[in-house]
Amino acid sequence: MSHTYQELKSQYEAMERTLTYVDERLPEITALLGGCDQLVFVGCGSSYTVAVSGALTAWLRLKKPALALPAGDLLLHTESYRPVLEGSAMVVLSRSGETSEVIRALERVQEMGVNHKVLGVACKEGSALANHSDCILEMPWAFDHSVCQTRTVSCLYLFCVYAAASLAGDKALLADLRSVVAGGPAFMNAHEATLQAVGQRDWTHAVVLGDGELAGMCDEGALAFKEICQVPSNAYHLLDTRHGPMVLIGKQTLVIAVLSCAQNKLELDMLRDLVAKGATVVAYSDEPIEIPGVVSVSFGQKLAHPARGLPAIAVCQLISYYKSFQTGANPDEPDGLSPWIVLG
Repeated sequence: MSHTYQELKSQYEAMERTLTYVDERLPEITALLGGCDQLVFVGCGSSYTVAVSGALTAWLRLKKPALALPAGDLLLHTESYRPVLEGSAMVVLSRSGETSEVIRALERVQEMGVNHKVLGVACKEGSALANHSDCILEMPWAFDHSVCQTRTVSCLYLFCVYAAASLAGDKALLADLRSVVAGGPAFMNAHEATLQAVGQRDWTHAVVLGDGELAGMCDEGALAFKEICQVPSNAYHLLDTRHGPMVLIGKQTLVIAVLSCAQNKLELDMLRDLVAKGATVVAYSDEPIEIPGVVSVSFGQKLAHPARGLPAIAVCQLISYYKSFQTGANPDEPDGLSPWIVLG
C-alpha cells in the first residue's frame, strides 16, 4: 500500500488533531493577526493553492484585505509588493518549512525593512521557517511522506478556514468544519468504490470547477491529477467555463464540479451541458442530485461554502489515486518532482 493512499485515508485523523491544536494556539494567532492592516498568504505549489482559498476566506470573514502570493513571485518581485507588505501579517504555509523560495522571500522582505509580522505554519518541527516567524505553528502529524500532498493540504486548508472562522466568531462555519472532520472517514468509505470506478474510466485529462473560497482548492484538485496520476488538468470557475474552456471539454475529459447548491438551476444546467459534450461528470454537492450521466457525490448535510473544500478535495485525491493504476504513475515518487524544492 502506497504512502499516498495511507496518508489520504488518514487525513481526517490528522485534521482532528489540527482542530485541537488551533484551539490551543488561538490566543497567539489572534494577537498576531488582530494588529495588522492586511493579510498576505504565501505558499508554493499546493500550499499556494491553499493560500488562495485562505486569503479569500479571511477577507470575507475578517473584513481585512487579504492577498495570496506564490513565494517564487514574491522572491523575484519583492520590491513591487512593498505596498501590500507594509503593515501586513504574512501567513506563510509550508509542508516542510524549508522551501527555498519561501525562506529567501522572507529574508528579502526583512532586508527591505518592511513593517510586518510573520505567522508561519509548517508540518514539520524545527524548520527554517520557524527562524523567520514571529509565531510558528508546527503540525508534524500533517506531514506527508509521499511526494504528492494529501493530508498536508487538508490540514493547512483546515487551519486557514478554522482560524478565520474562530477570529470572526462564525459559529455556523465552525460547527460545519467539525461536522466535516467527524464525518470525513464515513464520507470517503461511502463513495470510494464509486470514485475508484470513475478513476478507471477512459478519460485522458481532468477539469475541476468551483467558485468563491473553493477556487484555490479546485486548483489544488487539478494539481493532484498532474502529480498523482500525471494527467493534464485545469481548474476554472464554474460558469466561467463557458467562456473558452468549454471548447476543449469532450469525451476524453473528466469534469469534477463542486456545487454551491443541489437545486441551483444555473449550476445544474451547466452539468447537463457537460454531459452533452460527452464528458465524464462528477458533481460534489451537499445533497444528492439526479441528472442522467452525472455521478453524484454528496456529504449528506447542508454546509457553509468553505467547509465543502474538505470533502471536495478528497474526491479529487481518490479519483487521481485510482487513475494512477491505469496510467502507471507512482504517486509516492513521481518523476521530476521533489517533496520540496531547493534552489541552487
